[in-house]
Amino acid sequence: MAREIQWDEVRIQREWADLDTHAEWTAMGPRTWAVLRNGVRYKVECESGPDEEGQVVIRINGARQVVRVLDDRAKLLEKMGMAAVAGAASLDVKAPMPGKVLQVLVNVGDDVEEGQPLLVLEAMKMENMINASASGQVTVVPVSEGEAVEKGALLVGFEA
Repeated sequence: MAREIQWDEVRIQREWADLDTHAEWTAMGPRTWAVLRNGVRYKVECESGPDEEGQVVIRINGARQVVRVLDDRAKLLEKMGMAAVAGAASLDVKAPMPGKVLQVLVNVGDDVEEGQPLLVLEAMKMENMINASASGQVTVVPVSEGEAVEKGALLVGFEA
């Protein structure tokens, strides 16, 4: 599986099974690598992460950076202009892509914690667990199992 690390204007791709042609990675420790890319050497040390958005806190040649680590699925979603996040002005969870609701895991009135699974959405022949972006109480679940939804459709409504 390929991963891509992004910061500023730099994008480094890594095949976890085999080294790719873009960069040469050498493990120096449990969370430290020497990376050679286009004749430039980087020392990459992972401090924390990745979190649910794929963000990782690392040091690149000693400079602290917050970078994104994207797997193949995340890169495909980004390429297609789809992000798996809820609207910024609302706690409501909306469909990050068109798909079919396979399973609803919450009911109206349920108190949920940030990161708690809410439902399973099948999209592009993959099952995607949709999680709460914040803690709150479920006020509406306008979808049911087996229902097809469009990108941006309300899946679960919340009250903080």
